[in-house]
Amino acid sequence: MLCSKGTVQDFFWFKSERLEQPVYSEDTFRDVDLWLITHNHPDHLDNKGLEQIKHKTKVVCNPNSAPILKRNGNSNLTILQWKQTKSFQLKGYDIEVVAIPAIHGINPLSTFFAGQVNGYYLTIRHQEETLNFYITSDTVYKKSIVNVLKDRKIDYMIANMGAAKQGSWIMTLTLNAKMLRKLIQKLQPKWVIPVHYGTFKHYREPADKIRELHDDRILRVKVGEEKRI
Repeated sequence: MLCSKGTVQDFFWFKSERLEQPVYSEDTFRDVDLWLITHNHPDHLDNKGLEQIKHKTKVVCNPNSAPILKRNGNSNLTILQWKQTKSFQLKGYDIEVVAIPAIHGINPLSTFFAGQVNGYYLTIRHQEETLNFYITSDTVYKKSIVNVLKDRKIDYMIANMGAAKQGSWIMTLTLNAKMLRKLIQKLQPKWVIPVHYGTFKHYREPADKIRELHDDRILRVKVGEEKRI
């Protein structure tokens, strides 16, 4: 999602304005070999972002984002339903992708309107090294998600935060700090990288709430910043 600051995106049942400018350069997306698309909402997949996805590049997506990608000219799609798996061999790396359920709202009605969303669990192997990543995507805390992941090792958890629409009639659509604490307690990831906060007006919870968890496993990365671990 690469629209400029001030852009108003239409989410069907509400609209929201982007509050910060994206940070990227011409080289940022040059060598992407595999894209993971979680869902079709415009704060995750917009026209400027679609322009960066080369037509023949491998793309893993959920069902409701596939039509958009096809219209964009992307033909090398792997469409995964929840709990389905796909393996790739890319440049000496073995990559296994599992689609993990993501429940986009604590209210069943808002979850229905949001549509199916994929989280992803990745196992990346190269020579003697293996790393495991869990990308929550837009979800709230649910035991059904924990049950799918409870026996899986997680080196890095990329958590979509912001408590989107918290306090509104639609109710909370993404993780808040309280939910993140519970998720960390249950899954015990080695490192946690929070994303998806402060970007749009409907992301209601400030970043300070994440800081208040006082968990050394949580790595705050500013927009455009690079950290090596």
